Amino acid sequence: MRVLLTGSAVPPPPDGAWPGRDVVPTAAGPSLADVASWWSAHGAVDTVPLAASGPALLDALAPVAPEVLAGVVPGPGGAEVPVAVRRRASSSREGAQARTVVVDVSQVPATGEAVVVDADGTPTTVPARSSTAVGHLLALAVDAARAGPDPGRGALATGGSTSHDGGLGALLALAGEPPASGGAPDVTPAGLVDVVRAARAALGGSHLVAAVASDVPLLGLHGASATLDARGVDPLVAQHLERALGAVAHDVAAAVDRADAAGPGEHGSVGRDRRAGATAGRRLAGLPGAGSGGGLGFAVAALGGRLVPALRVVADDVGLDARLAAADVVVVLADELGAHELGEGTVREVSGRAARHALPVVVVARAVVAGRREQAAAGLSGAYAWGDGDPRDLVERVARTWSRG
Repeated sequence: MRVLLTGSAVPPPPDGAWPGRDVVPTAAGPSLADVASWWSAHGAVDTVPLAASGPALLDALAPVAPEVLAGVVPGPGGAEVPVAVRRRASSSREGAQARTVVVDVSQVPATGEAVVVDADGTPTTVPARSSTAVGHLLALAVDAARAGPDPGRGALATGGSTSHDGGLGALLALAGEPPASGGAPDVTPAGLVDVVRAARAALGGSHLVAAVASDVPLLGLHGASATLDARGVDPLVAQHLERALGAVAHDVAAAVDRADAAGPGEHGSVGRDRRAGATAGRRLAGLPGAGSGGGLGFAVAALGGRLVPALRVVADDVGLDARLAAADVVVVLADELGAHELGEGTVREVSGRAARHALPVVVVARAVVAGRREQAAAGLSGAYAWGDGDPRDLVERVARTWSRG
């Protein structure tokens, strides 16, 4: 019996953090190493860590991207913030010179100034939320990816970002412009055309990917600001941020259209054509993942990059499909088997790939809230919860069951 083991018992963090509100979840159950050791008496176990954001994502890529590069980027008040990126060499299909650098934006804090909004005579402070430091981090990654004539590839893991400005600060930083104050553009619509073009030029031809932790769009009822209320953020602040993101989406998307339409050295038409801007805004801001990391996905799209689910990026890089081909059964460790795991979590990513190999997929979790019909629709062959019991007892029982015959 050959078992492919993946997943995590750590509850998934929200896509994008909020200063003073979000608590980094800690493991409430066994680690992958624990489960592998408990199962090993019943078959060979191939452990494949997967993660959608944060340091865990970089750790999951360690086997294929062992090179860690350290650096510093400007943080709040100009203070230096230490950062690290992972770099991997190309595969044969990518070309002899190509290199990929993966960066985790949770390493850098949001910058800028706090803004006070006032309604009904009650002042409320919106904390600093500019993505300026992310722009500097991305510039560092682009430099690290270059190898000879090949500009390389940069993958920006957006899920752990504390910024919430539609990626405007990152665009300004890449373009060499001073940061926006309070998240509002400090440049005219004409100036934003230059910002977009300069930021693209700073990439030097590098292929850019946003490894997004969720498929949330930038704006609307299911956008980047929609979950802030449930996370304890003042509704007035959430409304202010939504309006600010809307303004950024309009101005940046219109600048993208005009930069694309203009020839070298030209600006195109830079009047505030709201109809043209709104059309472009719907196209870019509505992309699945545009709202990831407080809108960093939107900024990557504005730069001409692709938005790809982070779990897919990691799974492709670690060669998950080839390792599935060598397995007899797949076991996914989870905290809770529910809407998140079945909608955009590790269970969904792995079960879809396992189906192409006709492999049974088994989930072992702290809690199982999805019904049998939902489990069957997701292609699962079984789901088991340890609840208040001993996870080791459950894993060993499941291992015996699936090792028979």
